[in-house]
Amino acid sequence: MSVRDEDKMRDAERTKAEILAAAQQVFSTRGYADAKVRDITAIAGVNPALVSRYFGGKLKLFAAALDAALDARLITDLDRNLFGETIVARFTEPRGDRVNPLPIMLSGSSDSEAREVARGLLRDRVFEPLEAWFGGEAASVKAARFMIVSTGFFAYRDQLPLDAFAGAVDPDLRQWLVSEFQAIVDNE
Repeated sequence: MSVRDEDKMRDAERTKAEILAAAQQVFSTRGYADAKVRDITAIAGVNPALVSRYFGGKLKLFAAALDAALDARLITDLDRNLFGETIVARFTEPRGDRVNPLPIMLSGSSDSEAREVARGLLRDRVFEPLEAWFGGEAASVKAARFMIVSTGFFAYRDQLPLDAFAGAVDPDLRQWLVSEFQAIVDNE
């Protein structure tokens, strides 16, 4: 491969990454239905035709944006003995460049195709890896419990902010979250 070909490949990968980052931003703030390809590409600074070229259209871009945000290893790589404390710390610390997938998932819930994409990715990329990590007969229930508590936390902190989540999490609420998450792991 020539140096020029390598440069083109790097440019293509960089362009795809810029489109993906812009898509995550737009889908999470405007919703799937109101997200326009031209708005996404304007933020990325690229030609709208590149969405079709690299992703195959808006729905596939939505899938790629959500898929890139979902990573069960952020959960399953944790020490089981310190799970509650560690996951709450991870949830409450500044995210840096991590993208919260919840707004992207919620944004697609009003569109039947995007909802199915989100449901499939959530099952494949989060629920099933959690089930496998929890293991045992109650693995499915544990994964569901984890998702219910964590989704509620992020929904009321980020999407429909409650005063209790403004600023630092109240110490009593934080301890309750730690206990709930640890209880899921400890079979309680």
